[in-house]
Amino acid sequence: MTDQWKLLLVDDEQDIREVTSLVIKDQGFEVYTAEDGVTGFEMVESVAPQIVVTDVKMPKMGGIELLRKVKEHFEDIEVIVITAFGEMNLAIEALQLDASDFINKPIDDAALKLALSRAKERYLSRQHLKEYTRFLEQKNLDQARILHRDKLISLGRLSASVVHEINNPISGILNYAHLMNRMIKKRNGSDIDMEKFSRFLDIMESESSRISEIVSSLLTFSRKSEATFARVDVKTLLEKSALLCRHKLELSSIELAMEIDPEIEPIHADFNQIQQSIINLVFNAVDAIGTGGKITISAMNKKEEGQVWIVVRDNGKGIDPEEINHIFEPFYTTKDEGYGVGLGLSIIFGIMDRHGGSIEADSKPGTGTAFTLRFPFGGQDR
Repeated sequence: MTDQWKLLLVDDEQDIREVTSLVIKDQGFEVYTAEDGVTGFEMVESVAPQIVVTDVKMPKMGGIELLRKVKEHFEDIEVIVITAFGEMNLAIEALQLDASDFINKPIDDAALKLALSRAKERYLSRQHLKEYTRFLEQKNLDQARILHRDKLISLGRLSASVVHEINNPISGILNYAHLMNRMIKKRNGSDIDMEKFSRFLDIMESESSRISEIVSSLLTFSRKSEATFARVDVKTLLEKSALLCRHKLELSSIELAMEIDPEIEPIHADFNQIQQSIINLVFNAVDAIGTGGKITISAMNKKEEGQVWIVVRDNGKGIDPEEINHIFEPFYTTKDEGYGVGLGLSIIFGIMDRHGGSIEADSKPGTGTAFTLRFPFGGQDR
C-alpha cells in the first residue's frame, strides 16, 4: 500500500533534528525536517508525509497548532508530539486532537521506535478501512443497479399483462357510455329509466376505480427509490402483488389462491422490494406451470421461530435435486433459453438478507415448488 514511508520532523533545535533524523532513517523512513510549525505545515503540503513528528513548544507556530492544522486539512496523516517532562496536559490535549502518540524529552530511541511502529499501523489501518468503505459503497451501488434492472424486467412483463387488464374495464366503460348516450337521445332527455341509468353509472365508477388501482400499483412498483424500511401490513402487500399478477395468471389459465392468517403480524420491510420479490416468485411459478394449474400464496405467523412466513407454492414441474442447491446463484437458471438470465432468485436472496430474513426452496420433480420468505418478528433494518 505504501512504497516509501515519508516522515516530517519539526523541532526548533537543530541538534535534536540531526540526531533524531538518524534514528528515524534507520527505521526505513525518508526524513524531512523543519525548524518551526509554519515551515512544517508548508512542507506537509509539498511533501505529503504519512507521519509528522513535532515538538510542542516552538516559535511562530507550536506543535499543538500544527497538529490542529494538519488534522483539519490532511486527516490521514499521523502526528506524534514531543513533550517535555511535566507537560502532561499538552500531551492529553494532543491526543484529544487525534495525535497518534506522544514521547517525552529527552527522546528515548526505544520509545521513538515504538511510537513510529504504532503510527504506521494506525495509518495502514485507516487506509484499509477507507478501501473497505469504498468497496462497500461500490457493492451497494452495484446491488442497487442490479435490483433496478431486475425490476425493469419484471415491469416489462407486468406491463404487457396490465395493458390487457386495463383494456377490459375501459371497453366496458365505453360500452356503457354509448348505451347511456343512446338512452338520452332516444328519450330526448325525458322518461329515462333512472334505475338502469344509475346502475350503469355504478358499473362505470367501479371499473374506473379498478383501472385507477391497477395503474397506481404499477406506478408504485416502477418507481426507483431508496430502500425505506417501515411497518408493512402483509395482507395489503400480498393483495397488491396479486392485483398486478392477476391478468397474467388468467391468460395462462392458472388459479390463484390466497391463504392469509387473519392475525398475521406486520413485518418491518421495504414494501417495494418485497412486492418485487413476490411478483418474481409468482412469475417463476407461471413459467414452471405453463398453462392450467394453481399457485397458492400464504402467510402465517411462526411464533416458535419468531418469524412471519410468506410462501409462494405452485404445482408445476418442480426442480431437480441436483439443481436446487444452485438456484440462488447469480445467472444460474433452470428455465429454457429465452425465459430469463437467472438473476431473479439471487436478487431475492440479497433482499431477504438485507431484511434480516431468508428465502428457502422446497421442491420435488413433478409435484411443484414452494418458496418461503422468512421475516423476523419486528424486522431488522439492514
